[in-house]
Amino acid sequence: MPSQQQWFCACFLMLAVAGSSVVSSARPDPGSLQGTPRRCVTDTLAVLRDSTSRVTVDTVAPGITYRCILDRRGPWVIHVVAVDLHDGRYAFDGARASGAFFGRERVSAMAARLSTTGRDPVVGINADFFDLRNGEVENNHVVSGDWVKGAVLTDSPHDAFDNAHTQFAIDERGRPMIDRFELRGLAIAAERTEPLVGINYRPARREGLVLYTPWYGTATPRDTSERTPPVARDSTGAARSNAELRADSARRLSSAATHHAAEITLRRLGRRGDTLLYRVQDGAARTGGGKGIPSFGAVLSGTGHTRDMVEELAHTGGVVRITARLGASRTPPYAVVGGWGRLAKGGVNVGSATDSLEGTLPRFSAARHPRSAIAISRDLGTVMLAVVDGRRPWSVGMSLGELADALIALGAWDAMNLDGGGSSTLWVNGTVVNYPSDAAGERAVGNAMFVLRSK
Repeated sequence: MPSQQQWFCACFLMLAVAGSSVVSSARPDPGSLQGTPRRCVTDTLAVLRDSTSRVTVDTVAPGITYRCILDRRGPWVIHVVAVDLHDGRYAFDGARASGAFFGRERVSAMAARLSTTGRDPVVGINADFFDLRNGEVENNHVVSGDWVKGAVLTDSPHDAFDNAHTQFAIDERGRPMIDRFELRGLAIAAERTEPLVGINYRPARREGLVLYTPWYGTATPRDTSERTPPVARDSTGAARSNAELRADSARRLSSAATHHAAEITLRRLGRRGDTLLYRVQDGAARTGGGKGIPSFGAVLSGTGHTRDMVEELAHTGGVVRITARLGASRTPPYAVVGGWGRLAKGGVNVGSATDSLEGTLPRFSAARHPRSAIAISRDLGTVMLAVVDGRRPWSVGMSLGELADALIALGAWDAMNLDGGGSSTLWVNGTVVNYPSDAAGERAVGNAMFVLRSK
């Protein structure tokens, strides 16, 4: 069970094995480091020389350290924040761009917005893969115990086969977890129980019940499949990728399903444990989508064999109980963000096997890219947030296997990859400490995970 100091030692050991000639581990007084954390390189560095490998370690706040690791082997520059959870001083929570289901926002802007609502963010990192056009994230997403998106399978056009991708979760007791979580939701009314196939998301090829909440917006989706015919080329005339065509096909199928969906409005009564209580509000089921979502309620939408359940509830009314969990977990989730794929499991590198485990492709998994990641220590007492700079002469990025090795050397027991490339962003105490690879700088992303002061 590695202590905070052992995590630092593992970091220095990694550089020592590589033959580093310079290692700086100066630690400023904790009370004096409330400004900008130090970087171990500047963006004007032309190339990394053999003699320049080093580590800087700064205390951002009691129990939170920031390390900038410059390793000549890649060369790589790795930014790592370690958060000690033992004394309950800090909590984790997700954040959705602009506080809505759709849209994109920079991590630094999310942090500023959280601060205006009375939250106190210290560290933030970009999280899930997302649709560049509308910002919708691919995996399950939970913020402060509320489901923003719930899916049985990951909503991604890029994987080689359908599956649930790896996600990072914090349960209601504050315990961190990494696994390939799937939504396990139920709608219970009268003497009938049916599974939820999605929350604020209708899968393309699966009939069943979907719960739409205010997170989704003011109305459920309408059938627009006939108004958005598939096109093989974009507006510039360039051929569209297979992933783009797959995504369009899935959207059309999902949209078309709403044409025959029966929908009723629910008024929220409250919560009992992990169960949300609703009462049927209207006496007629609407079809075709576009049903208004009340600000203190939800809409239950049924297709296929569940349509008759919704229509019956429209006539009989009554209470509807909704439960939603992550897989077989018995504790409701407080915060969830997704990624792709798992890097370490039980201290073993599984990042090199993501092609077969989670359907990644070599151009993503084996190529070197800027990366973001989350890791957990064996005793669950320390969480690391890490970003590897890439697409620069002094830091070329990492493959998933290389990133897994680096995190394990730093003490990770479990670890997962987040969205990377131009999305990779690590915000620490008011400053983006890494060097985002987009020419315009920090990218607007779909969601993020934050470390917040809880006391």
